[in-house]
Amino acid sequence: MGGKNKQRTKGNVRPSSSGRAAEVLTREGGVIPGFVGFDTTVTSELSYVPAVHGAEEIDNLVDADFRLVLRKLSKRDVVTRLKVSFRTVDYDRRIREATQIAFEQLVLKVRRSLAPFLKSLMGHWILSQCDTYTPAASAACQAFQAAFSPAKQPEALSFCKEEILNVLQDILLKETANTLSDPQSVSEEEREAKYLRVVTSSLLGVKRLLSLLPQSERVLLEPRLAELLNSGKFWKYSKHKSPQVRGAFFEMLCALCEFTPALVQAEAARLCPAVLLTIDDTDPVVLPPVWEAVLHVVSTIPDCWTHVNAKKGFLPKLWALLKEGGKGMAKALHPNLMPLLSKLPQQVTDPTLDFYFSFFTSLINGLSSERAVTSPTESAVIVASVVECLRYCIQQNAEEEEGQKKLRTMLLSQQLLPLLETALGSSSIQNGPLFLLVTEMLISWEKRAGLHGVGESNDRRDVFQGLVADFWEELALLFVRYTDSDGTEPQVLEGIATLLQVMRYPEKVNRKHAQKKKSVKICFSKPEDNEKTGIEGDDVEKTVQTVSQLVNERAFGSLQTQHFEDVVCQLAQLCLVHVNEKNSERHLVFLSGLLRSFHTPRVFTVNNSEQRDKMDMKNPALHFLLERVVVWLAEKGRRNTEHLVEMVFSSFNCCSRQETTRILNHITTMDLQWGIILQIIQRSCADAETLQSCSDWLKGSVLGERLLGLTEELCKVGPSSSSSPSTNSHSWTLISLVLSQHHNNVPLIGEVYMEKILERLHATLSETKSLSDAGNIEPLISFICDVASTFFSSVQDCLLLVSAEELLLTVFQHTAQDQTHTHLSDSLIGKLRKVCVAGVQSLVQHSEDQVRENGFLHSAALWVKNQLLTANLDNKSSYTKLSCDHFSRGNYPTPQLGLLRRQKNVCLFFVFFFSLFPVSQSKLSTLQVLSPTMTKEDRAALVALATAGIINWQEDENVYGCLAVLLCCLKADTQVEEEVVQAILATVMEWRNSREDWFLFSSDLSKTSAEQLNLTVEMMRFLSWLVAHCPSFLGGNQWDFVLCSVLAWLETASENVNSLWSPWVQLFVCENAALIVKLNQFFASPPPDVLDKLPSELADEWKDFFVDGIYNLLLPLPIKITGEVDLDESVFPLVVLQSVGVALTYVPLKQLTDNSLPARFIADQKTNLPEPLQTLLNTLCPLLLFKARPLQITVYHLLENFYLKNLRFFLLCMFSSPPASLMVILSTCEELCENILTGVQVGEYAMVQPLSVEYSCILGYLLAWKLLLTFFRSSPSHLRAHYAQYLKRSGSLNKLLLHLFKLMPETPVYPGQGAETKETKTFFTENLSLALPHLACSVYYSTVQDLPAMVRLWWNSQEKRVSAAVEKFTIKYVSPILSAQEISSVHSSTQMFDSMTVKARSAAREVIATYSVDDIFIELVIQLQQNYPLGSITVESGRRVGVAVQQWRNWMLQLSTYLTHQNGSIMEGLALWKNNVDKRFEGIEDCMICFSVIHGSNYSLPKKGCRTCKKKFHSACLYKWFTSSNKSTCPLCRETFF
Repeated sequence: MGGKNKQRTKGNVRPSSSGRAAEVLTREGGVIPGFVGFDTTVTSELSYVPAVHGAEEIDNLVDADFRLVLRKLSKRDVVTRLKVSFRTVDYDRRIREATQIAFEQLVLKVRRSLAPFLKSLMGHWILSQCDTYTPAASAACQAFQAAFSPAKQPEALSFCKEEILNVLQDILLKETANTLSDPQSVSEEEREAKYLRVVTSSLLGVKRLLSLLPQSERVLLEPRLAELLNSGKFWKYSKHKSPQVRGAFFEMLCALCEFTPALVQAEAARLCPAVLLTIDDTDPVVLPPVWEAVLHVVSTIPDCWTHVNAKKGFLPKLWALLKEGGKGMAKALHPNLMPLLSKLPQQVTDPTLDFYFSFFTSLINGLSSERAVTSPTESAVIVASVVECLRYCIQQNAEEEEGQKKLRTMLLSQQLLPLLETALGSSSIQNGPLFLLVTEMLISWEKRAGLHGVGESNDRRDVFQGLVADFWEELALLFVRYTDSDGTEPQVLEGIATLLQVMRYPEKVNRKHAQKKKSVKICFSKPEDNEKTGIEGDDVEKTVQTVSQLVNERAFGSLQTQHFEDVVCQLAQLCLVHVNEKNSERHLVFLSGLLRSFHTPRVFTVNNSEQRDKMDMKNPALHFLLERVVVWLAEKGRRNTEHLVEMVFSSFNCCSRQETTRILNHITTMDLQWGIILQIIQRSCADAETLQSCSDWLKGSVLGERLLGLTEELCKVGPSSSSSPSTNSHSWTLISLVLSQHHNNVPLIGEVYMEKILERLHATLSETKSLSDAGNIEPLISFICDVASTFFSSVQDCLLLVSAEELLLTVFQHTAQDQTHTHLSDSLIGKLRKVCVAGVQSLVQHSEDQVRENGFLHSAALWVKNQLLTANLDNKSSYTKLSCDHFSRGNYPTPQLGLLRRQKNVCLFFVFFFSLFPVSQSKLSTLQVLSPTMTKEDRAALVALATAGIINWQEDENVYGCLAVLLCCLKADTQVEEEVVQAILATVMEWRNSREDWFLFSSDLSKTSAEQLNLTVEMMRFLSWLVAHCPSFLGGNQWDFVLCSVLAWLETASENVNSLWSPWVQLFVCENAALIVKLNQFFASPPPDVLDKLPSELADEWKDFFVDGIYNLLLPLPIKITGEVDLDESVFPLVVLQSVGVALTYVPLKQLTDNSLPARFIADQKTNLPEPLQTLLNTLCPLLLFKARPLQITVYHLLENFYLKNLRFFLLCMFSSPPASLMVILSTCEELCENILTGVQVGEYAMVQPLSVEYSCILGYLLAWKLLLTFFRSSPSHLRAHYAQYLKRSGSLNKLLLHLFKLMPETPVYPGQGAETKETKTFFTENLSLALPHLACSVYYSTVQDLPAMVRLWWNSQEKRVSAAVEKFTIKYVSPILSAQEISSVHSSTQMFDSMTVKARSAAREVIATYSVDDIFIELVIQLQQNYPLGSITVESGRRVGVAVQQWRNWMLQLSTYLTHQNGSIMEGLALWKNNVDKRFEGIEDCMICFSVIHGSNYSLPKKGCRTCKKKFHSACLYKWFTSSNKSTCPLCRETFF
């Protein structure tokens, strides 16, 4: 242990202490420590250098990835440990989970090689499988299953049982919070949490060990377990302050009782008090294992009560717990009560009567606890426990002995019946399982009493017969007391009816309770097995099953006792007394409820007892109906009749079909309220059986005639109408029901009567057409509409009825008539149209492809034709539009669409024979609707008429209509001969000389009439059509006329910006811009067959003169409009800006660079651009923020073309930053967007109202970024580095990315698609539409494509929530597209490298670069991550020959750095890397700061050399070194650098 330079003793051959330690470790096969380093062999991966001999063999069992993981286990920060952790008791639960997942992979790798380390691992492995964090425990169990098959698991545990128990026992008995963790480095809170978790896991670990070991191994382990149980510290865990520890302690005791009963009996003196005196621990974690332990103790230890004073210690706690309803833990507590009763010895239950009285009283009082009152589930569990315990007690005390008789009487009269009485007034208990359970218990008693044909032994039969009789006797007294009282609440009577109904049909109620949660199964002992318990087996299977599960497993019978019917008859007779004497409505409702379940002849006989001697009693139900129910129905002023209708149908259960029809016919003729008839029909349709029994009445003449009479009464119109239809809502509902309700496509009523009702509705609707007083008829028409709409939409093939077609035709005629004649309101017209659409849709969906004569289609067409022939011409358009709306624009199936269109031509041809000319605006509207559907011959005739009107313009100067009609036909692809076109054009040119005022050149448009503007607009449209369709018809003079007219009109528009408030002036400017677009399109690519026919000088004139003149006027036009027209005006010319914007997209570069815009400069603006360019930028960039979307988009397109076409000039004038004018706008928008999006979280979608100020601001912001990214993408690499640094300093990109993730939709799926699939189109796969969500997605895609390094840097700096949201979105929608594009660009790249080849693998997302010079061969594999570009591009080693390892690593690091930190593509990174390698082979040394030959940003070589060490450095690297180190010394030799 001497000093460093101390001389070693001569002859001392003993190795050093470290060597000895290593030798011992190797010899003993322990864990061998190692150190990370690099060996001397040339391998393709990092090596692991062992400290001692022998480690290499072990190392080879684990591949390099796992070795790298194991080296990092000593890291202290949470992030690193989360990534590479192997800690089973770490503080962070995520790390424990990750540890087990990693361990599973390790197990799968090493497999059998794990065996030598199994004993040292298994204890902590079991501990991990019992982790309190469920995912971590699940991962540990999965790893255990991966290591051992189910058959091998007991064997492996048996092999390591001693070591496992050592670990668990040490933790439970020796460890403390301070020994498990270092107090100096771990906080007290973390130490305590870890200790509690480990103790809990250890207790559960003992349980898991015992459950998995074979029985023989458990016996061998008992001595060791006895040592644990003898420890006083172990028993203190039962009172531990942590519920988790207490719960785990009792779970372990359950396992001990189950698997080592002998050991438990030896420790009974400490075990029994610890368990039986802790039953009042109601913590949700503790109570279930405590009660499981209670059942195990009373089952396993026969003398357990000798160690506990049950009267003073156990029972008082039990009573208190039951009175409080289990303190909210009834679901865990109460299912254990009946098994506990079965195990209580007589010494605990004496005196028996008092014990059971206290037990059931406490148990029932629990229903009044706060939690039971508010929780139906808790209440249901308590009720189930009461009934099953009561049932068990009666079953166990079913002897004739006096004490047992008293006990049964007490349970029946003092417990069960008071509970039922309480339930009658409590809706929550009624809705629970009580009634069903009591019924099931009664059925069981009846079976034991022999009432179901299967008897028990004779001594028990008498007992249960008496029990059933006593129950019904006392229950009858209870029911009679409430029924015979005037002050009884209706809820109580309803409860009685409900109880009796459940008793009558328990199987119906059972279906509602079939899905309850499971618990423990119960098996009641048979009478001859009194000594046996009610639990299945002595091993105490989980205790009880919930009520419904219990009931569901037994086949239901029904109550057979005569007492049941006696009680019902008694109650029915009492109800009749109260109804007859006191007219009690409550008792009438109660009687209806009774009859709903009990419709037996005896019950109806009792109800007819007063007339029993006077009438024939063959069918008492029929007499009850006629003598009582019908009388009650006929009483005046009765509001609620639903219970009486229900009583009628209850009686029908005892009547034949003929009797049912007879009674219903009688009721129909009684002149009752129509609401009652409606209720009867609705009730008859409630189920198929009832509908079948009532079908004769429904289709009969009695009901049909009454309904027809009702329809006649409802449809009275005019002054003679007796009542307003608004008061007959029930009646109209009834008519609608009988028309629309069909069963198996068969009408509800007789088809004859349905036709007659429809005919009457049709006649009524026809009559209303001639009435002018709409005020009286509107409600009637509205009701008819409701009935017809329901009928058409719900009845298939309804229009096969002639009356239905006639009704639909009348509705159609109402919709087509002029409102000035019908005086109907807009809402009613809308309702009529909806009815018409429903009828026509029903017709075309269920009819064949033919038109019936006198059918609806034929009749409607003839009616429209008649209206066109006879009505005023100015009203024709309304009829025609309506017919087209119904027939052409409906959403009909394709086969029927041709049918409708063919039928429509019946009426359209007649239009041509009217005096159509001169054309008015209304006639023109008619033609515009009809022209697309006319035949070619009809359109040709119209063209001839219009042409004649234009050529003969001197006879009637109203040529506007003729020109408009002509254009309608031309736009419908009507063929016109060249002579006709030439004649029309010559006429228009003649107007230029004789009627120049028609062209409005240099006119004041604010003083021009709409007719004059419309004529000029039609001329523009005609010229546009000529240029687009017939340019070969034009000669030199005609081209001059067209071009000069365009320029003159544009001058007029430019001079009349202040008149754009007029929609006619807006139309003028829009059509002028459309004509300019047509001209640009034509001259950009004239058709080859037309090119030869054009005048020779035309193209030059267009380029040299007209283009310059047009765009000198057009370019300033948007600026003029925004400056002179108020943005808040309702007629702001957005459409003009849109049209002008489309025209401006064709502006040539020369007109942009040599523009004549007014000069505009900004103070302190640094620029090297010429004045016209800077003026253009300063003028257009602010318009990106103007609140007019068309203008913003126009400016974007202009600037985009401007930047791309002038890029080289820009790059010469600017160096360190993008255009200043654009950056100013970006900065302004940035602040506004930040204010707008404040409060929106990243990942949430901010909905922005279109056309709002916020929308315009965000749109301008995104368009500005789109322009900036376009500029960035087009710049060379060395300038991109400067621009990236500029954006980084300004922080603009970080703000943009945060804003984008508030503006992009969570699912950016393209509209109009179905469910999302791999082929689903998204905003990232489709062309840009400039809608705000799509634009946001486009900007994000451009950002990650052009600035991947900056986006990656931003993503790594975000908090976890933000980075997770960004990564999830990018992986799902962006990375696949971007990776595929990057790989595709490598495939399609035309860039060639000397000495290097580049290939790409699309499927693997890999790029392989192979570099070879002379004897040197290098292969690199570039892998794109799944979350590219957020994740770094990985560079992996391929083959290499002739390169030193250190140099190889340097080059890999350089390429990885280029690809990670440069904002460029893979090909650019490879080019930079290749240049670097080339320079290295040329003999140029690396810069000793960045270890690269070529600088990563400015691509310079090392030129600045040190005079002392002669090493050269990059200038940029030296500058960074000097500024960061605050020194002026050489980085290598530390001498002053000159």
